[in-house]
Amino acid sequence: MIGHTIAIHNGKEHLPIYITDRMVGHKLGEFAPTINFRGHAKNDNKSRRSYYYNLL
Repeated sequence: MIGHTIAIHNGKEHLPIYITDRMVGHKLGEFAPTINFRGHAKNDNKSRRSYYYNLL
C-alpha cells in the first residue's frame, strides 16, 4: 500500500492521506487530526486591568 492515497475519516470528513514508508507500523487515525487548535485566548489589557481592580 506504500505510494497509494487513502481517504481516512476524521469524524467529520474524509481526508486524503498519502502513504509513505515511514507510516508503516502506525495506525491510520494518527494521520487524520480530529481537532483544529485555534490558539490561546487573546491577551487584552482590559481584562487584565479589571482582574487587578477586583483584587483591591
